[in-house]
Amino acid sequence: GQYDPMVPDAECLKVVTEIMDVLDIGTYQLKVNHRRLLDGMFEACGVPSDKFRSTCSTIDKLDKSPWEEVRTEMINEKGISPDAADRIGEYVRLNGGSELADKLLKDEKLSKTKAAIEGLEGIKLLLYYCELFGIKDKILFDLSLARGL
Repeated sequence: GQYDPMVPDAECLKVVTEIMDVLDIGTYQLKVNHRRLLDGMFEACGVPSDKFRSTCSTIDKLDKSPWEEVRTEMINEKGISPDAADRIGEYVRLNGGSELADKLLKDEKLSKTKAAIEGLEGIKLLLYYCELFGIKDKILFDLSLARGL
């Protein structure tokens, strides 16, 4: 069927929180990000478009490896310039909620990139629906999330 943007995404997050709550595993957070935001971030940081996906796979390692290792891999194995890697590093260490999305919409680099704006607006909408569903406190907007978007 056809649905308004982000409604099915928010519904999936609501279902996951219901399952996690029934499992009674304790405190948890579900991380979210947006593929368009990642693409826009890479574009704004000077990554060539043909390297977006390989850069994405390296960013995905941040949950297991420190930033310096991820940065080194981007430069030495993926061919990303040190300047672009450093600019990416400024973003991928950020997480928060809708206030972060608002702040990033005003960011000098991201605000000039159509994909980043689309991604940030999508995240804001998703977080709004999560608030309506009463699950806002269990959702974390995390710019380092690069898979499972």
